[in-house]
Amino acid sequence: MNKHISRRGFIKGMGLLTAGAVLPFELANPKSLLARELRKIILGEVHYTKPAILPKVVWIFLYGGPSELAGNLTNIEEINKESQNKYPTDFLPATANNLVTPNFFLRTAGGTVMENLIASQDLSVYRTINRIKEDNKAHELSVLQNLVGNRTMDGPGIATTLAAVMSANNGFNKPIDDLVLPFVSFEGDSVLFQRGDISLSPVLKVTSIDSGFRNPYERAKNPFVKTQDSIIEALSRKISSAITADAKMNEAFDKRDKLDTFIKTNFTKDIVNASLPAGVVYPNTNFGNRMKAAMAMAIDSVDTIFISVGGAGLGGWDDHSDSIRPYTARMEELMQALNVAVSHLKAKNRNDIMINVFGDFGRNVNLNNSLGWDHGNNQNLYTFGGSAMRPGALGKIVGKTKRIGTPFENRQFTSPADGSYQCEPFAIASSIYKYFGVQNPEVLTGESAINEITSQNEKV
Repeated sequence: MNKHISRRGFIKGMGLLTAGAVLPFELANPKSLLARELRKIILGEVHYTKPAILPKVVWIFLYGGPSELAGNLTNIEEINKESQNKYPTDFLPATANNLVTPNFFLRTAGGTVMENLIASQDLSVYRTINRIKEDNKAHELSVLQNLVGNRTMDGPGIATTLAAVMSANNGFNKPIDDLVLPFVSFEGDSVLFQRGDISLSPVLKVTSIDSGFRNPYERAKNPFVKTQDSIIEALSRKISSAITADAKMNEAFDKRDKLDTFIKTNFTKDIVNASLPAGVVYPNTNFGNRMKAAMAMAIDSVDTIFISVGGAGLGGWDDHSDSIRPYTARMEELMQALNVAVSHLKAKNRNDIMINVFGDFGRNVNLNNSLGWDHGNNQNLYTFGGSAMRPGALGKIVGKTKRIGTPFENRQFTSPADGSYQCEPFAIASSIYKYFGVQNPEVLTGESAINEITSQNEKV
């Protein structure tokens, strides 16, 4: 095939008449005859303009599918009336001493934090992230698609696609080989960094680090090993060179040394704690320590642009039974840590770092006979910071919902109200690509970026 053929010409030549209709289908079927070539062509058709400010993203994915109720109690009176089982009375706005905030957040599930951050224009909440094109409610499919950023199952993850686009367009602020830790995970393996059919420079591949900044290339912490480290290093290199001339082997040695030096110089626990501004104190919890580590790296590591944290330490969000108390506690812990993260950013005068929080899908609003919520669709996106990339986008509550489903049966959930703004979860990926300079992110996701500026603000 002529490598200069356009996407339109390729599709037309294959008898596929409507590009807009066929692309999402083909991208969702990566093993089809067209999928590999389509992805190459689409990546080649990305319109890229390097942004004046290179953003940084901290990505928090709540595996299991979080309920929307902590961030959206607007329909709770009707929900409670039609539910199989009643909600606690303090969830109801008409009850004295209720837990409902003015913008219908749940006060004891991070609601007070959310109100304060909305008021200070450090947070926006999108209440209608809603699947229409493929309303599946299965964990595996939803996780894969949301972290790939389109309906593809085994294509490259969002971070990998971003790395490929930036690499192809000289989008970094220095040569790729000079970058240190551009993509970092504090949750281990993630679909965000799934390779698919994209080949990347080793520098652009993800490095997994724990909240104690333990370098994955560091030698074991055995006292004998540490005292003999230089000898073992030299011997390992000599033996490895004798066995194979594989460049990847030498690359692994070099990467370990480079990262070990960088982390020990910049990101030990003591260094990070000493660098925290006065008054910035993260919760001493698993998740709180991960957030502290992630934010320190986002702020102080010049080259790091994408950090995945996940929801590790908070517990899963698959709340099918006895759900209200643990869910409420998890949301409170999440929002308290994020509140400190926002304070950290402001103390360091950083408006180029944003934090996104969402999950697999939403949940039913009916309280089932196990006093939990089964899988639903509609969910919230909580997005913090990054005003340099999106002026005027924060301090908003976007989307109105309505309760739908048969009263006193399990399949009841919220859906965007008539005329309300809504978007697919893939629009979140489109927004990320757009911040980094992609002018037409829909070719990668099938969706336009989130409308952050002119979408209706429903804040009280």
